[in-house]
Amino acid sequence: MLALSRTLVPYRYILANPLPKLFSTTITRQLKQVPDTAWPVDYPAGFPNQLETDNVVLRGTDEVRFGRKHIGLVVVPQHLSDALAKYIEPANSRSIRHDYLRLVDAQRSRSQITPRGKGRGKEARRQRDKLKNPEQEEDNSNPHVLPGERLQIVEPGKRPAPSSLINPLVRLKPHVIEYGPGESFAYTAAFAPGAYGVIFNVLTELHNRLPEFSPKSILDFGNGPGSVLWAAQDIWDIRRYVGIDSSESMIACAESILDLADRRPESVEFLRYLAPEQPNTRADLVVSAFALSELPSDAARQTTVETLWNNTKDTLVLIDHGTPNSARVISQARDFLINLASQDNASTNSLPSEIHTVAPFPNELKDPSNDTPAWIHFSQRVQRPMFTMRTKHSKANNEMVHYSYIIMRRGPRPANVQANNEQCSDEHRLAKEAFYWPRIIMPPIKRKGHVVADMCTVEGKLERWTFTKTHDKQAYRDARKASWGDLFPHEPKSVSLRTYFSAPEPITPEQAKQMNRKQRRSLTT
Repeated sequence: MLALSRTLVPYRYILANPLPKLFSTTITRQLKQVPDTAWPVDYPAGFPNQLETDNVVLRGTDEVRFGRKHIGLVVVPQHLSDALAKYIEPANSRSIRHDYLRLVDAQRSRSQITPRGKGRGKEARRQRDKLKNPEQEEDNSNPHVLPGERLQIVEPGKRPAPSSLINPLVRLKPHVIEYGPGESFAYTAAFAPGAYGVIFNVLTELHNRLPEFSPKSILDFGNGPGSVLWAAQDIWDIRRYVGIDSSESMIACAESILDLADRRPESVEFLRYLAPEQPNTRADLVVSAFALSELPSDAARQTTVETLWNNTKDTLVLIDHGTPNSARVISQARDFLINLASQDNASTNSLPSEIHTVAPFPNELKDPSNDTPAWIHFSQRVQRPMFTMRTKHSKANNEMVHYSYIIMRRGPRPANVQANNEQCSDEHRLAKEAFYWPRIIMPPIKRKGHVVADMCTVEGKLERWTFTKTHDKQAYRDARKASWGDLFPHEPKSVSLRTYFSAPEPITPEQAKQMNRKQRRSLTT
């Protein structure tokens, strides 16, 4: 029941002071200065004081609000923005721009798309449809690809290498840049605000999903200019921070920004290397942001991930770019940690050997996007400071940063409250139930009368769910307000398997003989 307010309509004031013109700002200012209790509304006799509201549709249930991950725009705090501006002020702007282009070239050289198949856009769709249904007439449309989606599939090793932004005549080879003073200035000016926005989004989700978790110590692998510490200090009371970075210039950069921002924790320590067994470096929260993809090999990444896990008392967070290769690195790290825990060989440090995934997957199963053209990633819009706009030669004061991540925690997955019929507080109940909610892995597609969303389910499948207005009005309204990355607890009207996220079917030798050379070339792996 919604009660009518007796102070919303000061009609006596409006009658005594008629509107001077339509959409007048003068009358608006005057109304804002009038106290709410100045002119109560006199209702006629017999008028009900309350509205009869049957079948009221609430604007978002508690479950939907709890599962919301989306942050519209992350703004770098003013004290941090001023500290970054003071740090890069002595550097030459042209040198910063040149080093920034070198850093972008290095990232682009490692972000090749590597699923099976070949081709891009309409041609790729046409070839796949023709191979799946050779007797069917050629059709340019694809029922599994809706308007606004773009499909891009490339064969590993066959795609031309990207051109350098500095010299377009040079084809890039996968490489990593060693960070010196110039690269540290360029990274801070161009990428530090975006990294802060992504890390703030992930740590905010961790804080909302685990309300009882309040870390006091942080281990930051690949600390860079200190983005992890800035975001963590805005959420928790951090007392001890250990930063690991192989670059002395980056360590000096992080220390300078800490001094300029004047927000240094009680204990701050920077190391160039992390030894496998160092009890003094164990922390409640261990974070690696945008560092794993820069390691030279999968073996080096596995060794690093194992060392980070051994130094984790409670929670491990791994973040990287939103490119296919970076998403593959994060997915492999998750699989490695799950296999490591299953071997039960982590009991040497007197910590729980079991492990469970907090986000983004609602299970401990294999990543369902493996061996498919897709990769699971997310995005966050971040405000650009003025020095970032100058470095990137951009007039836009905000940017969309794509990223992939995992949050792993020690211990078994919490039991489902609904299955056990437990009695607990609402916050505790939602925190446990959220471990079994599916996640939206692509922007929802909103149509008239229905919403379509791609979900990662508890069963480890990637499905397309449809929410209609006639089936469930509350689910439909919540689906229209849902965003990419949110947990969504409602049941859909219909479920279909997402064909785009399915591995290509094997082709028999007889089928290959009937194909022309172009079709056979598109199937080589």
